Amino acid sequence: MCKDSHFSVTNQDNSEKILLRSVINLPIEARMDSMTLSSYGGIPMLKQEAEHLSIASKLSSCIVDRRKKWLVRHSLEDLIMTRILQICLGYEDVNDCDRHRGEPMLKLAVNGDTRDRDICSSATMCRFENMVTEDDLARIQELFVTMFILSYKKAPSHIILDCDDTNVDTYGKQEQTIFNTYYDCFCFMPLMVFEGYSGRLILPLLKPGRRNKTANVFDTLQWLIATIRAAWPNTTITVRGDSHFCSHELMDWVSLTLQRKVFFITGLAANSVLMAKPIVQQLTEKVRHDYGLFKHPVREYGEFWYRAGSWTLPQRVVVKVEITKMGGQPNIRFIVSNIRCTDAKGLYETTYCQRGRDELYIRHFKEGVKGDRLSCHSFNANRMRIFLHGMAYNLMLSFRDRALKGTELEDAELLTIRERILLTAVSIKVRKTKVVIDYPKHHPMKKELSHALRFYQQAA
Repeated sequence: MCKDSHFSVTNQDNSEKILLRSVINLPIEARMDSMTLSSYGGIPMLKQEAEHLSIASKLSSCIVDRRKKWLVRHSLEDLIMTRILQICLGYEDVNDCDRHRGEPMLKLAVNGDTRDRDICSSATMCRFENMVTEDDLARIQELFVTMFILSYKKAPSHIILDCDDTNVDTYGKQEQTIFNTYYDCFCFMPLMVFEGYSGRLILPLLKPGRRNKTANVFDTLQWLIATIRAAWPNTTITVRGDSHFCSHELMDWVSLTLQRKVFFITGLAANSVLMAKPIVQQLTEKVRHDYGLFKHPVREYGEFWYRAGSWTLPQRVVVKVEITKMGGQPNIRFIVSNIRCTDAKGLYETTYCQRGRDELYIRHFKEGVKGDRLSCHSFNANRMRIFLHGMAYNLMLSFRDRALKGTELEDAELLTIRERILLTAVSIKVRKTKVVIDYPKHHPMKKELSHALRFYQQAA
């Protein structure tokens, strides 16, 4: 067994030396003064993907730069690129900008040279977030939908608008935060609209906190559907959500205006009228009888036409009645839809239950790009933040779907991609004719990393 020895850790900023025990015979000296090393080897690929999507240029075109030109050191594109890359790397707060001012890989991506000026400070980024106006934010909202449409090479035959809201806890006296009785906290309630098949984020829309979970999103959905329909006249569009998105305005608009190839399927909150329907009573007695006889889980489906007091037309309602292996009282759930070509069981299990993936997408948004870090005092600044995090989410998703397709990481969570690919230590050498980036020879994800690098070599 080798003898213990010591090695010194030297920090050039304060000349501090710390003695640690070593398990090898030779002394080890660790330094933190190298300007050619970076922990973010995935940035060159992420930057190339961002350029493919034109994120920074498109987003900056939506914002009117109100700064004094003779005092500007960092363009809007540089600020946006800096912030989105930092979010992808897991640094969700503006305060983290100060940590990265001299980071060589970020400087290379933003400024084009590791020897150039430092990237922006946290104060500059904070002023940028608070600079945006209502008109700027409206243009960015339209940009999100436009970029979603442009992400397809040709119009898809069918898309699903998966709608859900989620709580974002607030801190202190932030504008438009309200105590929510369901989540038992002060929060915002952003509306998240994802595409059900691909997981693309179509629209992250920050909403004030609410005292309950009831949502009125008809105006937003009407505008969203009309925008998509203008680009894709023959695409079938299905709106899907839980009972909080059951909107009689949407039902009436789709039915009365004869919207072609527009469908909805949402949960429907139970009430005394629904529970008293004969089919519901019959199914309840049947599952009780079958469970008592066989002692195994029982599930039955039925359907009927129903018109609530606020509805203009009756709609198809599907009811599910089941008793699980735990026994107890029957669990009764309702959904409402204008889809006619699917039986009750298929409509509930195959079509409606797939909306659970929307909750998974929201978790990826919160964990993968820290989309719930909305700690500004100004509500508009927080709206800008959620847009930036939304762009970072779509950038990471596009990077995974394009550069990592065919590898073990093609279906990986965004958090996994950041930890295994983006946070890779590299050495940077700036020469007269080129920039050389050295990746570790024995990287644990070498196969996937090489695959992504070759993809961008071919795309260049």
